Amino acid sequence: MKNNHFASIMAGGQGTRFWPWSTAEKPKQFLTVVGDQPLITQTYRRLLKFIAKKNIFVIADGKYFPAVQDCLPGFPKSNFIAEPAPRNTAPALMQANIFLSKINPQAHLLVVPADHFIAKESIFAEQLTAALEYSQNRCVITAGIKPSEPHTGYGYIQFSEKKPQKKERLGFYPIVQFKEKPDNATAAKYLRKGNYYWNSGMFVYKLAYFKEFLKNYSPYYHIQYEKLEKTAGNAKLFAKTYKSINPESIDYALMEKLKEAVMFKAAFAWNDVGSWSSVYEMNEKNRQKNVCRGRTIAIDTRNSLLFSNIDKPMAVIGLDKVAVINTENGILIAPISQLQQVKQVIEILKKDKK
Repeated sequence: MKNNHFASIMAGGQGTRFWPWSTAEKPKQFLTVVGDQPLITQTYRRLLKFIAKKNIFVIADGKYFPAVQDCLPGFPKSNFIAEPAPRNTAPALMQANIFLSKINPQAHLLVVPADHFIAKESIFAEQLTAALEYSQNRCVITAGIKPSEPHTGYGYIQFSEKKPQKKERLGFYPIVQFKEKPDNATAAKYLRKGNYYWNSGMFVYKLAYFKEFLKNYSPYYHIQYEKLEKTAGNAKLFAKTYKSINPESIDYALMEKLKEAVMFKAAFAWNDVGSWSSVYEMNEKNRQKNVCRGRTIAIDTRNSLLFSNIDKPMAVIGLDKVAVINTENGILIAPISQLQQVKQVIEILKKDKK
């Protein structure tokens, strides 16, 4: 393990697509959505295979620190980077860069979401170690996932297959451009072309280059970075400055403009666990092809997701390809094919509160 290899786990997401189980108080990264451990626990243990424990950090809203400690017993507060307010990934990574540069300004950083599922973890460790080494070059690296279907829920990366640079047998391909989530026809076209991969949302770069990239490609966020840097010793002023920054993802703020962006082809299995349909796809099914969790009874029901985390039994009869989610926070019933629309429920509930 290299002393200058660091990792930052982004754990500030609200998990809105997993309502009613996931809430703003306890979003999906702290829940056992897939497997037998919370997603953030799986993420942390995966990183320990190739990054020293003292070099793994979590960045999230300060209110989530108790949830982090519940999932990662003994996790030191010194390794928790508390966001003063939710401002999306660009400000979060700016804060992380300032914080970590004080520890090791020459560190190479791997940024990963807290709530993704990865299989073939030894391959993940091998490829990301090579990426961390390659980030000595002046670039930002991301992992591209070979599409298995014309998925409309993921962003895509168009890359050039000509003359990839090599490190430890891993090829790094120049990124031509990032593409927004496409419609079905466009996604099918990407699949046929072969040089469009899913955007994994992971990033690798050397801390020393990050501020320079902002200066060259994102002047507004470079100015905000300098303001944060100047106030880093004053928690109250830092928080005030941070809260004034326009929320934006790192994709929009930097990656889509960056000429030094490169991609490697992930050889590990990946899923962003983006909605309840992922829970159905990834969990073990019974003979009727149902995924059942909790006190559930299924009669003449097939191809369905039945989930309950309360003591009362939940019975369903005569369903096919339907999700029934029963929690203390609410009940959700929908065709599995339409579970992405849960975000609309959140918007309606927000309006009801006003």
